[in-house]
Amino acid sequence: MRKRTRFGLAGLAVIGLAALVVANLPGHAEAAVNFSDPSVGFRDQASGAYLRIDLDSAAVGVGQFYFSAPGVGLVVPANTATLDPHSAHDEQFRFDGAGTQYASAVLTSDIAQPVPSGASGTATIKVIGHDDPTARTASVEVWINGKHFTLKAAPAPHNAGPTLTAVITALKTTDLGALYDLGDPSLRNGLTREQFVAAIGATGGGSVTGLTPTGATTYVTTSAGADFALTPITFDYVKNGVAGEVTAHLRLIYTGGQWRYMTMQPDNAPSNSDSNAPDPTVP
Repeated sequence: MRKRTRFGLAGLAVIGLAALVVANLPGHAEAAVNFSDPSVGFRDQASGAYLRIDLDSAAVGVGQFYFSAPGVGLVVPANTATLDPHSAHDEQFRFDGAGTQYASAVLTSDIAQPVPSGASGTATIKVIGHDDPTARTASVEVWINGKHFTLKAAPAPHNAGPTLTAVITALKTTDLGALYDLGDPSLRNGLTREQFVAAIGATGGGSVTGLTPTGATTYVTTSAGADFALTPITFDYVKNGVAGEVTAHLRLIYTGGQWRYMTMQPDNAPSNSDSNAPDPTVP
């Protein structure tokens, strides 16, 4: 007899494969979709540089922005940028002034907002940028204390198929090492490969009997600049002799120039595909 469920977190506990099946998104990093958020994010996948800026001329916070990059940390300007919209497909913004730098701020992942932390110091900031909000592309030149950065941002390529196939194979065969290799940092949760395999292998208690895509992959670029590939699936398992079926979405994230496995999102869970976490401000 097959037990069909929408598969909430209780269902994950039932089959004893919670860590394998779903890596819960950090609550501070993502929330429900918030299309009213006027700020947009642009990430350079090659360098890890990131700029988030409010480009809505009608918004109270128009021109507010922050910049983060490896080797720089987080930089928050003291004032707003100047916007010069040329057309619906060409917006320009500039800033030249002072701000605060948090050189040791932790830049955790593509979905977590950087948080001001550690010692702070004054910084000179210069930004000259162009963006196309419709195409989600941007070209930005940034100078922090004279150090130059170039940020080139564009939506991820729609080529997640090979990674998706590898993830499905790893899940079907319970190949925990392969799943770790395919995973992004939020799935690995700070564990080494050996620790990940040992921790999930110790849960036991259930077996995967099938995992089948039920529709086409949808590609989403959020306002925060994160790129996801979402594929609907059914997930079949046996626990204590009782068969069950899950309806969910496999979520891949484009990070570091490649698609990585992030989580299996149960269909009855919130649609966490955008971030409206507060932008960092100088304390």
